[in-house]
Order: sequence, then C-alpha cells, then structure tokens
Amino acid sequence: MLVNIPHHVVVDQILEKLPVKSLLRFRAVSKQWRTEIESPRFQERHLRHQQKSRDPSILICHPRLEKRGKASSLRSLSVGATLVSEENHIRYPVASKREINVRTTRSCDGLACLYSSTFIYVINPATRWHYNITGMYKIVWLYNSHCVYLDGQINTCEVFSFENNNNTWSHDVIVSCPYPILHDKVPAHAHGFLYWFIDAVTGTQVLSFHLHTETFDVMAKIPVAYAPHHRITMCTLNDRLCLSEDKGDTQTIWSLNQDNVTWDKTYSINLRSTLNCIEEKYLYSMPPVASLFDDRLLLYDCSDDDAKLVVYNFRLNSYGKFFTEPRYYLGSAVPYFQSLFTLR
Repeated sequence: MLVNIPHHVVVDQILEKLPVKSLLRFRAVSKQWRTEIESPRFQERHLRHQQKSRDPSILICHPRLEKRGKASSLRSLSVGATLVSEENHIRYPVASKREINVRTTRSCDGLACLYSSTFIYVINPATRWHYNITGMYKIVWLYNSHCVYLDGQINTCEVFSFENNNNTWSHDVIVSCPYPILHDKVPAHAHGFLYWFIDAVTGTQVLSFHLHTETFDVMAKIPVAYAPHHRITMCTLNDRLCLSEDKGDTQTIWSLNQDNVTWDKTYSINLRSTLNCIEEKYLYSMPPVASLFDDRLLLYDCSDDDAKLVVYNFRLNSYGKFFTEPRYYLGSAVPYFQSLFTLR
C-alpha cells in the first residue's frame, strides 16, 4: 500500500534530522526538495537540531601549508564514545608556492575561517564549500602600546577596513582601556563579542569588544581575578564565555551567564586522575576544546612532543586519549556542528 506522507512531515520529522552528506544527495530527488534544503529557514532548523542532538565534529588544522603539490589536508573527526569514530580528509582550498603559516578561527554556524599572510578563506568542512573573501575586510588590532614604542597610552585598538572593489583603505583608532592586555593569552568570542584578559590594578579582568557597535567594556568581577596568569585560560563552550583556572589538584571552569555579569561554576576536574589515565608524570590543566554529551569534556594536551585530544568523563572521573599526533602536525582543534550554511 502506497502511503502519501505530507511534505511538512517529511521535512520536520526526517530531513531535518539527517546528516549533511545525505542532504546533499537528496537535493536531486526533486525541485521541491532542493528548494527546501537550500532555504535559510531549513538550514537554520537543521543546524539547531545538530547542536541539540549530537556532539560536535572536530576540525584538525595543520599549522603550516606546504609547497604546491604537497598541500596538506584538513581533517574532520567525529567523536565516538572514547575514540575517533570517523576521520575525513579535506584539502585546503588553496595551494602555495612556499610554506606558509596558517591559522584557524573558532567555528560559527558550521563555518570556519582559514587565514595567513596571503589569503583569507571561509570554509564549510561538512559540505567542502569554501569562499575566498574579496569584498570588505575589517581587521581589529588590539595591542599593548609599549610593544611598538608608543607613549601616552597603555594599549591601542585600530580598525582597518579595506574595500577590494575600490582598492581603498579606511583607518580608525578606537579608545580602549587604560590597562595592558595579557598578550600571551588567546582571546575568545561569543554572542558578537571579543574578549581579552587585561592586567588591571585590582587584578586580572576581562575586556570585551562589541563587534557591531565597536565599543569596549570591562567586566566588573571575574572569578579568576587573583589567579596567577600562567594558571588561567579563556575559551568558549556551548556558546558561553568560559574561564579556566588551574588550582593545583583541581581545574575549575566558570561560564558567563546571559546577564553578562554573573558566573556559574560549571566544571571541576580532578587533575590527579591524569597521572594514571594518560600516563603523565606531573599535574597540569588542559585547555577545554568542546563540551560533549554524557558528562564529557574534550581537552587539548600539548605538554610534550605529542599533542593529544583527551576526553574527560565527569561521571567516572576518568580520562581517555581521543586523538594523538606530533605537535608539529596538530596546530589547532576547532569544534563545529555540521551545517549547510554558506556566505551567499
């Protein structure tokens, strides 16, 4: 017996739950299906379902792009219970005549930005889509003024805008704050803000920069204000700004609430478990990479010649090696949720 399933049921109950690879094939079923799958509304709902129902994939980025003919691959890892369940290679969207350093941003809507001194590409690791940014560039540069021998102020923020069509630059200097940033700490972003640690009179604080209004603000209180600088890191987990502190036997992670004022103590990790579970000889904390289902957290361990991604299980208070590679080859690990998004 042939059953006629309404189109909205197919979309809501079936298509939105499928992986990206299947949806790319199903665009050929009919014009109606292609239109639906390529619509912004469907892509938004599909991404939200991915975020709620599964762990993120991990984009492994080689820190150097080799000479033409030897272009390295990006790799996408699917998270299993404790080990890599699937590994896919993704070629860089550009070849180079010489070796160059490549860096990668955090992911947004399943997209990531690869950039070097010679190119900027936005890529979608799930669909293999990529786009060479050639329109309007905006570069935000925050630096400690004494590092470039400028007198009269502590730090400087410069915003450069370049319009490729007209081949013209514009330049603005924005008033920042009278405290130096901790230059050895990687900034984080969440909900349209960039964040840096700053060294204030009352201890370490967090400086925020609103990308739309191009304004700065200093958070009044943070839970790691008096911790030594070498014991704190900043990251984003579940689209929330997080601060991590190494307290010797324990690693504590705090998450910023929606009011942008108060903090929750979301994770407390027993670092002594590290010694037995991943065969280390001393205690140390590891920067968080991603929050996983089933009370697990993915951490980045780069304490020796081999860089490792490690899964910590809070329920069992145990560690497990997720992925290991020589540090030279593992430049960064970027969590992302598979999506159909592009910039067009």
